Amino acid sequence: MGILRLKCLFLIMVVASIQMLQPCCAQIKEDYEYERASLCMMLIKHHEKKFGNEIQYVFSRMQVPMRFNDHDLGVRLVSFASERKQLDNIKSFIQQVNLGKRCISKWFNRNKASGLMDMELIKERGLYNATLGDVNVARNQIRGLALLEDAGEMLIGNTYLVMNDITYVDHSTGWNIFKDVINFTKNITDIWTKDNVSDADNPFVNSDLSSINATLDDIKGFRVKVKTYLFKLKWNNEIANQFYNMFYIDSENPDPAKFSAFKSENELFEMEYVGMVENTSTKASLNGVTTNEQLITKVCTRALDKNIADLQHEFEDFRIKAPIVNISPIQVQIGLKEDVSESSRFEVLERRIKDDGRVEYKRVGIVKPVKDKIWDNRFMSIEENALNSNLLYTEFVKVSGSDFYPGMFIREIK
Repeated sequence: MGILRLKCLFLIMVVASIQMLQPCCAQIKEDYEYERASLCMMLIKHHEKKFGNEIQYVFSRMQVPMRFNDHDLGVRLVSFASERKQLDNIKSFIQQVNLGKRCISKWFNRNKASGLMDMELIKERGLYNATLGDVNVARNQIRGLALLEDAGEMLIGNTYLVMNDITYVDHSTGWNIFKDVINFTKNITDIWTKDNVSDADNPFVNSDLSSINATLDDIKGFRVKVKTYLFKLKWNNEIANQFYNMFYIDSENPDPAKFSAFKSENELFEMEYVGMVENTSTKASLNGVTTNEQLITKVCTRALDKNIADLQHEFEDFRIKAPIVNISPIQVQIGLKEDVSESSRFEVLERRIKDDGRVEYKRVGIVKPVKDKIWDNRFMSIEENALNSNLLYTEFVKVSGSDFYPGMFIREIK
């Protein structure tokens, strides 16, 4: 066992050394993936409202933005008995279905029948080598313990729920308010067993919305109001220690008592409310749009991207870090989708590994976008031939700082 641990420690040190010494293109991609927060996206259904079915259909097919890991729990659509006090509805839903524990089960690939867990997803998202799969070995090594704590601080602790409330803006009749007759408690049970909207439920097929010309007067000015509620999984060293000591079991160390303990745990894993933003979508261009489904998808996707960008502006923990890809000129793959503008400012961060193996970031400078060099990476920008949609990067200029190199990160500052 001693030799095995020495080999494990040696491999970890090699990996750490490579990370410090080789800021190449492949490493940029890996480091960037390591920094991504994990996102679970859901939509509050309003199937009785105008375009409610269409909105939930396109949402059920939306991809989680590429700058996040998809922490899908198998459910995208939820409904409540009343539309009043939506924040209270969401909090009650989170508590009743024990959403925090479901997020943890996803992280550790927990088998519902046996309770066995593994570290595969953490290794995949955190780029740790196979030695982290043995929790006991990792916890008895200086670097191994640091890896577990990094996994908590930078991966598990950056798990978010984004709950979206999207409604059509009806300019002719104002807001139509309906009461959802589906029983809230019953629906909580149903949503964890039913699939998302299927192709058979496609409201755009065999309906008066099957072509862009059918209801052009309604569709061409299609706009939505979007409220996005952000929650974060609570995870710290105290919770991590309780989890590893009381609940974590794998194929090497099965434990019926820990299996039962995790199954009955209803309080430890919480989702903390972070905040909410609200926006009404701007008028969408019809360039490149050939169907109503495309237009509604375009409007809803851009509106959600705007809300996520606003949440990142407001809440520092939720802000993304994007890698510098080139330095002559400075180029980064973010743009209008992330709400980058001429007035935006970004700090440049260098990622360092401390002596004890922990990761830290040091600000080494500030950059700003170059006018007319901001990438239009919004949904369907290429199809509508939008200005700067073909750039692939946003170009930045140095405001202050020392020499930069590819692989450093930028993060927006206020």
